Amino acid sequence: MARLPFGRPRTRRRAVAAIALAGALTAATACSSSTTPSEGAAPEGGGEEIQIGLLAPLTGGSAADGKGMQQGAELAIKQLNERGGVAGHTFKLKTVDVQGQSNDAVTKGVQTLTDDDSVKAVVTGYASTSNFEIDEFAAAEKLYLIGGNTAQTQAIIEKDPAKYPTVWSITPNYDAYGTEPVALAEKWAEEGLWKPRNKSVFVVRSDNPYSEGIADGLVKTFTSKGWTIAGEEKVPFGAVNDWGTIIGKIRDADPDFIVNTDYQVSNEASFMQQFLQNPTQSLVFMQYGPNQPQFFELTKDKAEGVLFNNLAGLVPAANYAPASRLTADWKAAYGTDNVDPQGVMTYVEIMIYAEALKQVGDPDDVLGISSAISKIDTEQASGRIVFDQATHLAKQGDDYVPLQSFQFQDQKRVLIAPEKYKSGTFRLPPWMAKG
Repeated sequence: MARLPFGRPRTRRRAVAAIALAGALTAATACSSSTTPSEGAAPEGGGEEIQIGLLAPLTGGSAADGKGMQQGAELAIKQLNERGGVAGHTFKLKTVDVQGQSNDAVTKGVQTLTDDDSVKAVVTGYASTSNFEIDEFAAAEKLYLIGGNTAQTQAIIEKDPAKYPTVWSITPNYDAYGTEPVALAEKWAEEGLWKPRNKSVFVVRSDNPYSEGIADGLVKTFTSKGWTIAGEEKVPFGAVNDWGTIIGKIRDADPDFIVNTDYQVSNEASFMQQFLQNPTQSLVFMQYGPNQPQFFELTKDKAEGVLFNNLAGLVPAANYAPASRLTADWKAAYGTDNVDPQGVMTYVEIMIYAEALKQVGDPDDVLGISSAISKIDTEQASGRIVFDQATHLAKQGDDYVPLQSFQFQDQKRVLIAPEKYKSGTFRLPPWMAKG
């Protein structure tokens, strides 16, 4: 696979000057708020049009995610421009399709954006499955704000955080994905909301790092809590239309709990449709896919009772103002209040970039802007964003970016955890309530 050249002379020369300037800016940014510009910010008016790059899978199996990413980025840029821009600068989006997330497609997209000096920052929900592009953007000294695959982001950055001053993830560590569904299942059992027959779980995963990592975490946690792994199956990464063989094994195992971490929306929708032809008396948890509007469009009433969660999307709580504002803006722009989770990520990323630019003023001061981002403390639609300096990930927790757990009830997404934000309570899915 082709890779971008590391340490290009023009970027290294620019780094020397930028490092010196960043040192002078440190004191100015260290105690700054997320909304107040530094004294050195450029005056309003007379600025340039800044291009913000977007890496998104606009075609292929994750095209629904790519559409959301583009919508979120476009909405953020539209709002910023309507407000008069930032530090005298207006914005324009430059989108690159990473297609099916192949290494070649991502590499080509990265090359396109790093070679364009008018692109001052790049945003994405996710681009590759391994996040290898982090190294490419760091070498090119291009600001890169990312959301997905945080296990891969952490593994790359925590070895030498100083090597990646321009790379930041607005999504937290994924560890909670591997523990929270188990904790909730046991809580519901203790409360008498459901009764496991034999504490068994069947796990389905996809052959990619995101799916594998979360499945591994869940298997480890279920096992540590005394559950039996009734079966495990892995499907190739990509389209899966026929789930018959795997569902047959699930029926033979008859588990209390089914986990499917194949996050592609159409795959999880077809799994649910085929499972309900002859369901077992099992709770069904699906990783990520049901967060996407397309999942409900494909399943309709067959989504009823499905469990899922999200670490990076909108916090849909009536008492959380940033999320309420984005919901209203999204509906005005796109005709629906079902805010796409990938759109939330790119929207938030661009707004964080705008806050940092407002503090620094000069869009060419990449390290100064990156330093401002590293110290930011801002309330956004996905939660309070504060970065862990050792991993460059957002902090996770109910007072930061919360892990939200949902269930489809009466054809709506109902937030059932955490307590701080929940709007409803778990209930048995219809195929179990009737069983």
